[in-house]
Amino acid sequence: MSLLADLANARTEEDVKDAYIKALGLKAYFKGLVDIQTEEVWFEAKESSTPPILMFAQLLVYVRAARKRGEPIPGFLAVIDREKAALMPTEHALSILEDKTVEWPKSGSAADKVLAAKIAPVIETHFVVYQIASHEKEFIRAVKSAIAEGRIIRTQITPDNLRQVFDKWVAMIGLELGSANPADFAVLFFADIMHDGANATMTNLPARLLYDGGKPVFLLNGQTYELASERGYRNFWAIYHRPPEAKHRHYLLERRDSLLPLDEQKFKGAYYTPLHIVDKAYDQLTATLGENWQQRYIIWDMCCGVGNLEVKHSNYRNVFMSTLDQADIDIMRASHTCVGATIFQYDYLNDDIDDFGNIDYSISNKVPPALRQAIADAKEGKKGAKPILVLINPPYAEAMNIDNVTASSGKNSEMKKGVSKTRISHGMADLGYAARELFVQFLHRIMAELPKCKLAMFSKLKYVNAPNFGAFRERWLAEYLDGFVVHSKSFDGLKGNFPIGFLLWDMAKQKPADAISTIALNKDGEAIGEKSFYRKLPVT
Repeated sequence: MSLLADLANARTEEDVKDAYIKALGLKAYFKGLVDIQTEEVWFEAKESSTPPILMFAQLLVYVRAARKRGEPIPGFLAVIDREKAALMPTEHALSILEDKTVEWPKSGSAADKVLAAKIAPVIETHFVVYQIASHEKEFIRAVKSAIAEGRIIRTQITPDNLRQVFDKWVAMIGLELGSANPADFAVLFFADIMHDGANATMTNLPARLLYDGGKPVFLLNGQTYELASERGYRNFWAIYHRPPEAKHRHYLLERRDSLLPLDEQKFKGAYYTPLHIVDKAYDQLTATLGENWQQRYIIWDMCCGVGNLEVKHSNYRNVFMSTLDQADIDIMRASHTCVGATIFQYDYLNDDIDDFGNIDYSISNKVPPALRQAIADAKEGKKGAKPILVLINPPYAEAMNIDNVTASSGKNSEMKKGVSKTRISHGMADLGYAARELFVQFLHRIMAELPKCKLAMFSKLKYVNAPNFGAFRERWLAEYLDGFVVHSKSFDGLKGNFPIGFLLWDMAKQKPADAISTIALNKDGEAIGEKSFYRKLPVT
């Protein structure tokens, strides 16, 4: 049966997608936030006839977001409905993606005629529209040719994604270098990325990249290392662009000492955040805070555990990490995790809180002077002071009863005895149920201590929309910036089925939103849709 016939029988948008997938013979594809996604082409689909420029507007919202997150984007974009299809090389849309005069919506579904009119002058001469009734074969041939061409838009290597790129390089290239010592992966990595495929772009590096019969060979300390398989090498350099831009090269080299291969197992813990989800968090931070955020912001993670939220950071001079347990610090030091960061033992919910709920660093003298000064400068709004970003995945424990005295207070309450009894909680009696949540106690202190910070937090979404958190939301007035949600099954040690949000907030701006829009990720970190959460249920 032809594509035209299948489209005539289509009843839903899913039917339309499946008809095109069948006609194009797509094998490796993913249905998610982007309707049909392959490495080479992304498709936006509609069940009914829709103007191509409007569909391209929605698709470009997703392309722009992926590009800002440092993710690979395809060489071609296609829009399809039951009557027609259009195909365009992505490169023709890149200029409009960088145009700061365009007001891009937070979600693709919010793309409208205003956005379409703005992008039309840039792209409408670059896409070809095929009426399926008359040009079905031509469209199929054009898409198959685009897929065969294998064109993609490669991702630049920058200070913001250096750690993530290195981890992928180790997995795809470093581990194929046979007898190479993992401790040498960083110098081999820099020899590779500081090369344009023909010549080295920086001299006097400890290692060199050579070619023997067209195959890459690494030279270090008089010893050569060859790849057991070139497949990973080809795939890696199909994703990333080399060399990095000249303005970044020296800075990237200065970060070499922070690049040690990660053993994911050492981060396993009660609420371990898997590293591929941490990758997505860093992509989101780059998209929201802009390029070079790792240089511009002071980071404080006051419940860092063994540091899995910070291992993707590339500038540890700006990172402060504290944890309740000294054992966590011992593990990080023994494993050389986050070398260069300032790490200290600190009980954030109890230390330095006086009997009146005030914060006084002289009580424990644990907070490093540099961090104290950064906090003071940020509060004062001192000119030239670096802004502070709180980056945390706080514990999700709650007490079953605010008094938490006996088993009669509620099921499992004895087991959780003391969970909510912290010094910071003494000033939260008027918050009712919300005061039981440890992550809310973290927020309570952060609001008082760091009122002008940016906050990036993994947590349950109760503080956003749970009915019994209304009293807390009367105080929680921060402006929502962006974020994603991921299934709780992605996190070790969490029981049940519920979303975990990684949400970014600007504490300095009091602009509470009636609703927040997020990208929904599956357990593998793939975008599968959009999800909105409402401060109050919308009136229907």
